Amino acid sequence: MTLRQMEYLLMVAEEASFTRAADRLRVSQPALSQQVRALERSMGGELLERLPGSVRLNPAGRAFAEHATVALRAEREARRAVRDVLSVTAGELEIATVLSVAVGVLPPSLTRWHHQHPDIPVRLREFRHRKLLEDAVLAGSGDIAIGPRPKSWPGPLVDIGTERFVLVIAEHDPVLERVRPYRKGAPAAAAHSRGRLALTALADHSWITLDREFGLSEFVEEHLGKAGLAPTYVLRTAQLDAAARLAAAGVGVALLPANAIPTDLAGVMVEPDPPLTRDLAAYGRAAFTNIVSGYFDILQRTPTALDPPSERRSP
Repeated sequence: MTLRQMEYLLMVAEEASFTRAADRLRVSQPALSQQVRALERSMGGELLERLPGSVRLNPAGRAFAEHATVALRAEREARRAVRDVLSVTAGELEIATVLSVAVGVLPPSLTRWHHQHPDIPVRLREFRHRKLLEDAVLAGSGDIAIGPRPKSWPGPLVDIGTERFVLVIAEHDPVLERVRPYRKGAPAAAAHSRGRLALTALADHSWITLDREFGLSEFVEEHLGKAGLAPTYVLRTAQLDAAARLAAAGVGVALLPANAIPTDLAGVMVEPDPPLTRDLAAYGRAAFTNIVSGYFDILQRTPTALDPPSERRSP
């Protein structure tokens, strides 16, 4: 039994799929299945209930997972303790985040980090949902988490900014005639946003969004529901870039983070009314190590498309 086998089993359980777990772990599915089978043999019995199209922990697996989580957390904390002693001149930086933040917020700061610390590699762990991100960090994953601000958090947390969402609409769509330009001096939601458009004007439009397992999809759909819409989703995708480009091509309308929109997009961006924003934060399970503090300092000093953090009370 190895720590890697424990990690593999927990990932399979989290994803409820060998295929998705293999993608997350960046290993082949046969190799993943082999390691899980080897773990089950060493434990003397099956730990997973294999269902048609899904997989989940059985009672023995749930008992094992509880202790495996503790073991993996201890291993990660031991590594962090050693890296902290070695200061910010050696080691690896592991950032846990969500897809939209990985593509829309982190690239500028990661570029600066690489230039200043070329010998310290970065590992990104991307999660589909904010809850999965928070649970993983509590279980010991990641040196630092950067994502939607948790509603409550037991460890260190610093607000880093607020992202605005924009509608992506095809250039030829007649609904653009109903866009209200920004008043002079009013801040735009994005560099190329043309103005504001009432969401009710899109009641008869088809929509594009992310796959259901993504927290971003849930966040957007909840906002549209509060605005009185019952959207018809004609396409779901796992890629933000694809959602934006398909919306620009006229397949449907998409509501996406402004900072994650491709800069060469052919469609039109407008701010929804009512507007949609999301507060982002950097947080961790324990006090930031020297390496994490070094990266966080760069993150704070690097310009992004985010608005300044909202005035909030500590959780």
